[in-house]
Amino acid sequence: MTRSYAPPGLVLNSQAAPHSIQAAFLRRAMTALEKITAAASPQALTEALAAPTGVGALAQLLSHSEFIGDAVADLDPLVPALARNVEHRRQLLERAGGVLSAEQAGKLAGISRQAIDKRRRNGAILAIREGSDWKYPVRQFRDGEVLAGIADIVSGFETQGPWAALDFLLAPDGVLGGRSPLEALQRGEREAVARLVRASAGDGFA
Repeated sequence: MTRSYAPPGLVLNSQAAPHSIQAAFLRRAMTALEKITAAASPQALTEALAAPTGVGALAQLLSHSEFIGDAVADLDPLVPALARNVEHRRQLLERAGGVLSAEQAGKLAGISRQAIDKRRRNGAILAIREGSDWKYPVRQFRDGEVLAGIADIVSGFETQGPWAALDFLLAPDGVLGGRSPLEALQRGEREAVARLVRASAGDGFA
């Protein structure tokens, strides 16, 4: 008897599965993944398996078109670039100390979830959209307070968006003596970071 395969966290209804959107997506994704895996080198697979999460492993594999040759390009020329972006974002969140929900951020700051949401809407705190929820990078907090200067970064990168702001916050810069803006803010160098925001905000997010 043939069984439908579903990865952890995906439950397919036994009656609806053959015609469901979940099953259709799974069949298409598995076909693509089988082609990519068959074409990938042991080196590429080993590097992918070193990622801490399943999503990271997949992004790592898809990001290296030089390892898997035409397998990805034939499926979709944009896949490597998209995968590199996914992996880059995963690395950013890891370097940011992970993220908090609005409720968790409120508890950390000693205020309500509603107050956190208000700060986000006012641009006083850095928030990343994950699905329908907003998440708050942990390292922007110190002793329950948002670091002075975070609002300057959020405002400066309003056009490019919060991922660009987070990328800027965590990237070492020679203007700051090799420190990241986050490290500079932790040292109280708000004005130096503000000047760098004004100089860098037009660069965008790769």
